[in-house]
Order: sequence, then structure tokens, then C-alpha cells
Amino acid sequence: MDSTSKTITATAISLPIALLLLPLVVLIGAEPATSCATPLAAGAAVSGSTGQTVAGLSESQLRLARDGVAIGKQRGLGKSVIIAELAAAATESSFRNLANPSVPESLTYSNDGLGTNHDSVGPHQMRASVWGSVGIATLMNPTYQINWFYDRAQELGSAAEAMSPAELAQEIERSAPNAYAGQLELARQLYGVFADIEVGTTSRTQAATSAHGCGSGSGTPLSAAEASEFGRAVIEYAARWIGTPYVWGGGDTSGPTSGGFDCSGLTLYAVYHASGGQIRLPHYTQAQQDHPTAQVIPFAQRAPGDLIFFTTPGDGDSHHVGVYYGRDEQARDLLLHAPQTGQTVTITPLSAWEGERMDVRRYASTPPGGARA
Repeated sequence: MDSTSKTITATAISLPIALLLLPLVVLIGAEPATSCATPLAAGAAVSGSTGQTVAGLSESQLRLARDGVAIGKQRGLGKSVIIAELAAAATESSFRNLANPSVPESLTYSNDGLGTNHDSVGPHQMRASVWGSVGIATLMNPTYQINWFYDRAQELGSAAEAMSPAELAQEIERSAPNAYAGQLELARQLYGVFADIEVGTTSRTQAATSAHGCGSGSGTPLSAAEASEFGRAVIEYAARWIGTPYVWGGGDTSGPTSGGFDCSGLTLYAVYHASGGQIRLPHYTQAQQDHPTAQVIPFAQRAPGDLIFFTTPGDGDSHHVGVYYGRDEQARDLLLHAPQTGQTVTITPLSAWEGERMDVRRYASTPPGGARA
């Protein structure tokens, strides 16, 4: 999120940002959702006081949309302003609290996926370089970002209520022209679903932290096992080359060679720089897998920044390697890697290698025994 201008871009990992791709169904006659305690089942139909039902959104997406309505109502804001917030969050992040490899610290907080739009994080894609003075813990808090939007709306005074929701979202987010109109129907449906929610109220002049909504459950610190500093660094160094061509034999510790990377060239670069130059892996998958700095990790204990090696059944040596990138909002495992000739460094669901043996390795700046690589 830029305070002056920003172009809406899809994330490099091709996650389903556009909610237009999600099925939306309007039904009649379901029971209303009346409180924060009402369960929100993933993929289920959720109906509100207007009789509208939205299907196809995950539980975490619905929680963020519900918080947008609940916080707006707590602050005493009008329907048009709340719909503007919903349209903005739908467009910016598809109601996801996104971390960003360009802001490594954001990876240490629970999130709903990863984005690569500059240094933008969170449901409103606020840029860390612009709004980061509050600290990344605050910036990764969805409640803070929702209140941030409403703070900007209140600063506009009566002008905010006079604007259409799309105009207000544009005035606050400063994005591409008419960027938010495409999500207005979804925003109106979601407002209808949660319009009857029972929440306490706060004064319009109270601090934003007074309005907590229902609590999205996202943005809390992850444990060290879930997001190590070294693992975040491996992801950061590999992710900066997303879009770079695959070149067989390409890549060394300085970056692309002959115009690109192959799979082991990308991983040796990322591990070398994440370790501050202490670990120099060979340019061959099996040799990287067997390197003395590599710790054998059970697949069930994989964590972002680990390397995953792939071996075809019946073969002795691995033929491919990539960086484990974590999971998307659909709980799919993702791999950051250099695929093959004609493709570029990208992120792919791990299911693409179903049927192959997957070996996980974790590297440390100080190898076992204390010897340097």
C-alpha cells in the first residue's frame, strides 16, 4: 500500500488474488449470523440478515470480512464506508493477511499467504517503507489495518459519506483508477451477511485500538520452529529472483550466470547469502543433499526455508531441488524453485511432484562439529 500511488499487481506465486475467480452464490432463507461466536466453516454458505449467502470463501477470508463489518459498526460508521473497506480488502489481498519475503520479519507472524507486491503486507497491502514506523508486529495485525482504513475515512469527515464506496476506497488506497469497482458486488454481499452482527460500540473519536471487531486470529508471532531467521533469509534471497529465466548450469554465489539459474544454482545462491557466506554448496542436487551442513529433517517437520530434494522412484540420486515456501490459504505446500528450460524462477504447489520421494534438508551457519563449510 503506497500513500501516493500504487499499481495493483498479482503476487508472483499466482495465488488466487482475484475474488472474481471464486464462486459466489446468493440464496434465500438461511439462519442469520448474529455474533462473533457464530461458526464460519471453510467453503460453507454463510447467511446474514438480508438472506444473502456467500459461498466459496475460506474461513480465514470470512473472518477478515466479518472483522471489517464489525469494526466499522463498533466505530459507528455508515454502510457506504464499510462497503468501501470491504471492496478495498477484496481487491488488495482477497481478504488475506499477506506476509512478504521482501519484509522478512513479516514471515515470523501467522499469515494467510505470501505476496510480492513491493514491500506491501497485510489485508490492505500497506507498504512497510511508508507505514512501518508502527513496527511490523502492528503492521501484520489485521485489526490495525482495518482501523487504519477507517481512520483515513474519518479524517475526510462528511466527504467520506458523500463518496461512493469505490471512490472512497480509491481516495484512501491511491491505487490504479477504478481499481475497486469490480469488487463492489462482493463487498455488498458480505456487508449483507454480517450487517446484523452484535458488537459493542465505541466513540468515533476514540483511538483505533479501541475497536477490535471479532479478531481474525491472524498476525500472531510464529514459533521459532515455524519461521527461523535462517529460513526466512533463504526465502528472501531466492525470492528476489522470481521471474528470472531457467538456464541449465546457471547461477553461482554471485547471482545468475548466462542469464539465469538452474535449480541447484538458485539454492546454492540462497543458502550462501543466508549464511553470510559461510555455506558454499556444490552445484549438484545430490551433493547439496549430502553436504555436511545439511540436517536431515522429517518431512512432517518441514519449515519455510528448508530445501526439498526430489528423487524419481528407483533412482539413487535426486534430480531437482527447491526452497520450501510454506503454505497458501488453501493449506497447499509451495516450492520456490527454478523449474526447467523455457520457464522462470517461480513458486509451484508441492503436489506437482506427487509420487516422487521428497527429502528435506535444513542448513545451519555453524555445521555439525563446528567446522565451517
